[in-house]
Order: sequence, then C-alpha cells, then structure tokens
Amino acid sequence: MKIYLYFLLFLFINCQSQIIDKNALPQKGIQFEDKYHYPFTLSPKDFVIINSQEKMDEIFKIIHQKNKGNRLSPIPTVIENETYIIIKPRLKNSNDVSIDKISLINNTLYIKVTEFDNLDFQKTNRVSPNILLKLLGNINFTNIITQY
Repeated sequence: MKIYLYFLLFLFINCQSQIIDKNALPQKGIQFEDKYHYPFTLSPKDFVIINSQEKMDEIFKIIHQKNKGNRLSPIPTVIENETYIIIKPRLKNSNDVSIDKISLINNTLYIKVTEFDNLDFQKTNRVSPNILLKLLGNINFTNIITQY
C-alpha cells in the first residue's frame, strides 16, 4: 500500500511541474525611449500607435495648441525601424509614472511602470499623463497592459 501511495505522490509532484507560469512564457524585451510626458489628453483612447508622419503631425498639432509658451516642441520623424506610441497609464497615488520595462508576449505589449511625483506637474493633478514612447523596431501588437 505504501508503494502505491509513494507512486501517486510522485505523479502528483510531476504534474505540478508541468504547469506553465505566465512569467515563464517567452518574452521579447523591447528597447525603448521615453520621449515626453504630457499633463493633458491627446486622444480619448488608452493608447495610440503612430505609424506615419501624418499621424505624428496631427498629434503634435494638438500638443502645440495645448502647450503654453513661445517654444514649440520639435516634431519627431517617423522612420522604418521605429514605432511611436502614446500611452495613458492610470494613476493611483501619484501624478506621474516612469517606464521601467516593455515586453511583448502574444501580441500584447506589457509595460512595467513605477509611480512617482513629477515636480513639473501640479501635485493635485489627477489626469493620467500621456506618454510618448519610441519603440526601437517594428513592433506589431493589438493590446497594451500596464503593470504596477
């Protein structure tokens, strides 16, 4: 009887090792540049993919209208091996976030963020910042998940 019990225990332990952890999925780490954080809304969507110069010009037209001051931000040039996106991570206890890591798993872009208080924004600002990111490479994805 003990032999059967040990055998079943051995099978149970082996079955547990076959469970795939979500973090064990192959991840494709993506190099990126955090270009700028805007304290106002650029689009009603949670994220915007900028894949043409015309779309970049439309976004910067909104930025130039909402920015106060005499200096206008330079408009980035969209080239082949770069993907620009604008994301709006939800705020919890701060007025801004910093981007730590970006990875791609099964057509979903996972963005790891850390909250911090940005001195350039009003302390009481509860509007999610619009963050312009440049992803190095042609990245195809359909969804974005922000991880805190």
